Amino acid sequence: MPKDDLKKLYDVLELPPDAPLRDVHNSHLRLKKLYSGESIVLEPLGEEFTDKKKKKILEQIEEAYAKILASRAPEASRTEPLFSAEAAEEKLSEPEDPAAVVYSGPRLRKARDAKNVSLNELSKELKLRLELLNNLEAERFETLPEAIYLRAQLRTYAAFLGLPPVKVADDYLRRYNAWKEKTSPPPPEGASRRHRS
Repeated sequence: MPKDDLKKLYDVLELPPDAPLRDVHNSHLRLKKLYSGESIVLEPLGEEFTDKKKKKILEQIEEAYAKILASRAPEASRTEPLFSAEAAEEKLSEPEDPAAVVYSGPRLRKARDAKNVSLNELSKELKLRLELLNNLEAERFETLPEAIYLRAQLRTYAAFLGLPPVKVADDYLRRYNAWKEKTSPPPPEGASRRHRS
């Protein structure tokens, strides 16, 4: 793709052409939120931003995002597709109440797939080991670090995908702690009693 055309796509997302993929994702989410629904930022402009105009801008944002991801595919040497109509359609057909969603490993993978982000890309962008991300999504709890470290990694993962970081970490760690409690051996008999002299 010619550089001028690519620059125009980045302009749509309000980014410089050398922006990291994390910024591309975040800008895409921010602009979608701004132009869909009632935005207090656009409210004072009233008639200037009709529903028809907002819809056209949203289409330009989606097109720019998809083309930028496609142009960055060779650079990230992905093994998974960056943009698929099925994933986009699935994402649109599932309006969910965010408060009702319980984040588990498979739910995180589904969210990542819906955003067309490969594990390789996630690993490079977040500076987290690919093996850790695989184990996180597969809920191989026995391979994961202690909860205190895991919380930070989960929050980073969630923020990158535009998910609520605190809720993701809390939901996931609830499952992790339940597993740990179930698989931990009981304390030795008398370990909880205090010695009296």
